[in-house]
Amino acid sequence: MACLLVSGPAFAARREPVEVVGRLEVIQVDDFVGGGSRVVHHVRDSATGRRFELALPGDAPALRTGMVVRVRGEASRGRGRRRLSATSVEVLAAPAVAATVVGQRRAAVIVVDFLQDGKTVACIDAAIGATMFTGDPSVNKLYQVASYGQVSWPSDTDGNGQVDVFRVQINDAGNDCASDTWRAEADSAAGAGGVNLGLYQHRVYVFPSTVACSWAGRGLIGCGDACWAMVATCDRGDVFAHELGHNLGMRHASFDADNNGVIDSSCPWGSWPGEGEYCDDSDFMGISTNVWRLVNGLHENEMGWLAAARISDATDGGTYTLAPLETVPSDPAARQLVRVAKPDTASMYYLSYRRRVGYDTNLRPSYADRTSIHTQSSSGNTLLVGFLADGESFHDAANGIAFTQIGHDAASATIVIDLTCGNGVLDPGEECDGANLGGATCGGCTGQPSCNTGCRIDFLSCSDGVCQEGETCDGCPQDCVHPAAPSLTVCCGDGVCNGGETGANCARDCGSCTDADGDGYCAQTDCNDADASIHPGAVELCTGGRDENCDGLVDCADPSCATDPACTCLAGGANCTFASQCCSGSCRAKGRKKTCR
Repeated sequence: MACLLVSGPAFAARREPVEVVGRLEVIQVDDFVGGGSRVVHHVRDSATGRRFELALPGDAPALRTGMVVRVRGEASRGRGRRRLSATSVEVLAAPAVAATVVGQRRAAVIVVDFLQDGKTVACIDAAIGATMFTGDPSVNKLYQVASYGQVSWPSDTDGNGQVDVFRVQINDAGNDCASDTWRAEADSAAGAGGVNLGLYQHRVYVFPSTVACSWAGRGLIGCGDACWAMVATCDRGDVFAHELGHNLGMRHASFDADNNGVIDSSCPWGSWPGEGEYCDDSDFMGISTNVWRLVNGLHENEMGWLAAARISDATDGGTYTLAPLETVPSDPAARQLVRVAKPDTASMYYLSYRRRVGYDTNLRPSYADRTSIHTQSSSGNTLLVGFLADGESFHDAANGIAFTQIGHDAASATIVIDLTCGNGVLDPGEECDGANLGGATCGGCTGQPSCNTGCRIDFLSCSDGVCQEGETCDGCPQDCVHPAAPSLTVCCGDGVCNGGETGANCARDCGSCTDADGDGYCAQTDCNDADASIHPGAVELCTGGRDENCDGLVDCADPSCATDPACTCLAGGANCTFASQCCSGSCRAKGRKKTCR
């Protein structure tokens, strides 16, 4: 009898060339806590029934769930999975893509408990049913609002009078994250319990939060009428909505603040799981943290939920009005989405307006009452490239495009779209363009206005806080009327150094400024330039025999001290020495504090 001793790694994965033909599954795996986002491609060989996880080549075509593909490459096996490193992928057949996602979506929610290790889903079935179907808020109501009544999730597809939540037990343990095995076992248990799974387009598996999986949810992307999704967070409704959104074909809502077409590696909201991948939390396809909210304008467009009459394609610059996405506008002519061509990438900008109402009540303030600007990545994620408050502009210098929100109210936001900003020519709708200010001036103020990135005049540079020669209080009040005395009677240029004027801000009246005590008042107006506590802006202390505010009146003689306790006579000698009777009337009439009888 002979023994073969093998040194080195035991059972090293063996690679063998294969050709597989089968139907494709594209699966999104979401870890909202750890920040992991992963898209997995599976194909089941129609000849052998074996299922492979694909590693795709860089030149692989765009792939969708349901495609029939021929894959060539090298197969290996490890950790219980078959992997296929593909060298080529050929699409043999592809399912049709629906132009719109509308109608009732029939879903069975299968709650899975484990017999071998006792792991169970903590939420009761009634609570899960309310989260998914019958509550308000619920996934059903959320989709109805987001789709303007075009998509719903009925609660009783099998017609038995009960909400379609089915709890099953499987003879397995939740310690290895064998989710595909769990899914098959749950289907078998549900069928054995009398559930007709053939009635449903979606199977939503709810696992205990204690299973040994890093993800909070996973699901097929764009699966038509043969879908599944998994969640390991039974009490977070937006995770249900998120994974079902993948079923319907939506990808993640991400950030691209530098507008380079690539998902950002960071998120402006601080330390953020997944960084830019989940960062657009104005959309439930962003991070899932149990906060209900709707979807962004690009996802509305992608799902076909906005009627054509609600969309404008801005082929010309001009002023546009956007109604909020949250409700159906009462005005039949109102637009809720403006699309603008982005020539350098052969793509589009999508502009929409959001408000904190209804399911968007908890919307982050950075999105509220602002115009959101989105593009789309090559992977299909929506990319938020900016949001605009009133007076703010977004500029795409490469394409000469600028967007400016010039106003908003509860009913709409008004935006100016400029498609020629940056060419130096004053085109229709522009106030300026680069150095071309269109004749704009600072009026009575010296200086020159500037042109912002939205081709709008910016007058901030017209004021420097100094009333220079040639400026007057009438023509340039922002420089010549001192803020401490906003009255044209106290004006730099009137020849009198007063009202907070100094040699620094009004040399015309105050001349050179000597401020020995550094209190901000020149010697010309400071009655004691050796004491920083004494100057025209100080408060009279009403004691001590000093004229702190430089008005020529000391202590109780100053009208500002009329109600000060030090200057008020009280009966019973409360303010008098030796408790003798205090004088009647004003102590100031005696010329001193505390006159006693």
